[in-house]
Amino acid sequence: MKSLFTFVGLVLIAMVAVAEGPKPLLALDGVTWTAAETDYIHALQRRGQIKIATNRSAIDRGFHYNILKVFADLAQIDIDIRLVSRRDYFYQADGDLERIKTDPIYAYVPTLIENVDLYLDGITVLPWREKMFSIVKFVPTRQMLVTRKTDRPEQLSDLDGKVAAMVADTTISEHLARLALINGLTFGYLYKQNFNQLDRMVARGLADFTVFNSDRAFTALAHYPNLTIAFAISEPQVMGWAVHKEKRVLKSVLEKYLLYAQDSGILDRVWARSYGVSFSHYLNILTMGETSH
Repeated sequence: MKSLFTFVGLVLIAMVAVAEGPKPLLALDGVTWTAAETDYIHALQRRGQIKIATNRSAIDRGFHYNILKVFADLAQIDIDIRLVSRRDYFYQADGDLERIKTDPIYAYVPTLIENVDLYLDGITVLPWREKMFSIVKFVPTRQMLVTRKTDRPEQLSDLDGKVAAMVADTTISEHLARLALINGLTFGYLYKQNFNQLDRMVARGLADFTVFNSDRAFTALAHYPNLTIAFAISEPQVMGWAVHKEKRVLKSVLEKYLLYAQDSGILDRVWARSYGVSFSHYLNILTMGETSH
C-alpha cells in the first residue's frame, strides 16, 4: 500500500511539472528578473508568440533573426514575422519624416511600431529615431566602403566620378551625399530596392562601390570573394532593435537576454555563423580607417 501511495505521489508531481512546463528563460544563470519582467514573460508565453516587423535583407543576413530565435526557444514561443520595407519603420500617415530629422521638438509614433512588439533589424541609433521609438542597443557599427579588390581606393577622393550602388532615402545614402558635398566630389548612383542587390552590382562591375553597415559588409565579403572592405566612412555608432517607447518592460527583458547571450557566448557563436568571423574580430575591424571626412 505504501508503495502505491508513493507511486501515486510521483505521478501527481510529474503531472504538475508537465502542466507548469519548463521555464528556461526565467532560469538563466546570472539573470535576475524583476517581478514586472517575470509577469511580462509569463504573458508572452500565454500569448505564444512575439510579433516582429523586419525586411527581407535582415532575414537573409540571419544574425538578428537567429539571436531572437534563441530567445524565442528559451521562452517557448513562436516568432510572428511581418515583412515590410525599411520605409515602413518610420511611416505615419500624418508624420513628416523630413521635419522630424531637423526639428528638435517635432515627433510622431510610426504606425507599424504600434502593431508589433519590435523591429528586428540593425536600426542605427540616431536622435530623430529615438523620438519615434526606443532602441535596444547592442551592436556597434560603422559605415564601411566596399569595393572590388582590384579597384580598391586609398582615400575618399579616389572615388570622384565613380558609380555607387545605393538604396535611396537611407541613412547611408544621406551620409554619402553629405561627404560628396563636403569634399567636392561627384558620384553616379545606381539605385536598387534592397541592400542584398548592392554587393552583387559591385562584384559584377556594374557599380564601382557601395557602403554597408559594418556587420552587413562581412556578408558581402562572404558572398563575393572579389570584394573587400576599403575603409570606414563614418564614426562608430550603435544599432539595435526598435520597440515602442511605452514597452519599457519588453526593452529591459531583451536587454538582459542580450547581456546573457554575450556573457554566455551565444552571441559570439551566432555572429560567427552569420558573418564568418568572431564578434571580437568584428570589433577589431571597426577601428580600421579612422575617418576624418
